[in-house]
Amino acid sequence: MSSDETSPKSTIIDAKQAIFDKIFKENQELRDRNYELDRTLSNFEELAKEREKQHRCFEYLEESILKADDLDCVINELQSKLASDFTIPLANISLIDRINKPVELEFREIIESADSNWKDCQTVAISFISESDYKRLFPQDRPLISINPDTALLSLLNPLENTINSIASSAFIPLISRGQAIGTLNLASSDPEKFIPGTATDAVESLGRKLATVIENNLLTAQLQRLLRTDPLTGLYNRRILDEVLPKEFSRAKRYDLPLSLIMIDLDDFKLVNDRYGHPAGDMVLAETGVLINNNLRQHDIGLRYGGDEFTIILPNTNHQQGLNVIEKLLKIASECKIQVDQNTWIPIKMSAGLTTYPDSTATTAEALKKAADEDLYKIKKEKKGALKQAPITNISSIKKL
Repeated sequence: MSSDETSPKSTIIDAKQAIFDKIFKENQELRDRNYELDRTLSNFEELAKEREKQHRCFEYLEESILKADDLDCVINELQSKLASDFTIPLANISLIDRINKPVELEFREIIESADSNWKDCQTVAISFISESDYKRLFPQDRPLISINPDTALLSLLNPLENTINSIASSAFIPLISRGQAIGTLNLASSDPEKFIPGTATDAVESLGRKLATVIENNLLTAQLQRLLRTDPLTGLYNRRILDEVLPKEFSRAKRYDLPLSLIMIDLDDFKLVNDRYGHPAGDMVLAETGVLINNNLRQHDIGLRYGGDEFTIILPNTNHQQGLNVIEKLLKIASECKIQVDQNTWIPIKMSAGLTTYPDSTATTAEALKKAADEDLYKIKKEKKGALKQAPITNISSIKKL
């Protein structure tokens, strides 16, 4: 058979094979596209599930924050859930410093140290930012996402020293309540892709709005409580604060092995001032004593009017010698102070002060510490009276009339 006779059949077979190969190739490409589409759809489904999960976690977090009884609980919930549910180990709150005073007493423990109830917390729970710094960093009250936060932003996070270099990405969300900024929510991670500039921040902004409302409500409550626990005449805290704060400070001193000093103060011859010059003059002495004490307290000291002409000062992280230095300073300032009762009469402030210090004292409770300070005050006053008997003074506390 010649090649001319077989050529048509070969051509037909080749054509069929070519058509088959083409159809097979197209089907294969279609299968590949379908596979890629299935993978894409699967990825979208996984992403949708992940986002739905994150959305639910955010809802749970917001709900737990709204249900929190106080700011301490808010901080605990925030830090623990961000770490466990979102793998964000570094989280804290910076409050604008104009609201420092309302939180200083109420939340001193979570301000001073990282929350001990959450072992993975690596930032101080609450810090403060000046009004000028806030306006400079957040001029439009918008979130700030940073891959490598600069020094100013790091100061907001206030991380522990050994965690600074591990921060690879961060987010700072302004806390706005009733149109006014009260601070920022600060988040950071060692993952450089955790917070990416340009990505949506709707979820954390929503969290920030709810957090701002909760914080402001807590601050308003704290301010009200402060008024209820402040002595109106002296401006110092009243005895209720001593009963509330001293046990907490005593427990913290024991837990962290820190010294704690307690000063009890009593005005000398105060009854004689009232009898001779009247109660308005006595009130002037009490008020000026309150100013004297308040103006000479350190940041974390707490001055109180214990009752009548008695005052108390709680000195956290203060040893006995430092406590004695505080007393010496107060007595010196008081001795130089003269209160004008009328045009021709000035009254000095004269006081006695007792001191006790944990752990130098044998006191094992806050109440025992208070009793020991009171006993030391009684001893000091007794010694003064003994000295006066040996060298009697005819005038009341060197009252000077001009």
